[in-house]
Amino acid sequence: MYFEFQEQPRQGTTWTPTVDVCERLNEIVIFVEIPDVDRSDVQVAWNDGVLIISGLKRQRPSGQSVATYHCVERAYGHFRREISIEIPVDYKSAKAELKDGLLKIRLPKRAEPNVTTIPIL
Repeated sequence: MYFEFQEQPRQGTTWTPTVDVCERLNEIVIFVEIPDVDRSDVQVAWNDGVLIISGLKRQRPSGQSVATYHCVERAYGHFRREISIEIPVDYKSAKAELKDGLLKIRLPKRAEPNVTTIPIL
């Protein structure tokens, strides 16, 4: 398997954003749904073959007046997803964009080194 997801929530995690992983000819693209999360509250890191997406979804008051909630179904709090990627990628050239609640991470595939045969004398 090229990708492996850590499914168990880590301590302090209160919700898990959904993730899609797409392999294209020259890149891996990861889509993460994180609605109502500010760019400053998201971190994307690469650690020894593992892509780590973490952050905080804050609960916002609905306007400036005091409100009494009768139902709260949306999840808030810290989140963390870890995706092991076994395909060689150029993580130094990775790019991430957050727009309309969708985090898009592009990991260019690393070109396999050219293998040449060495003549045996």
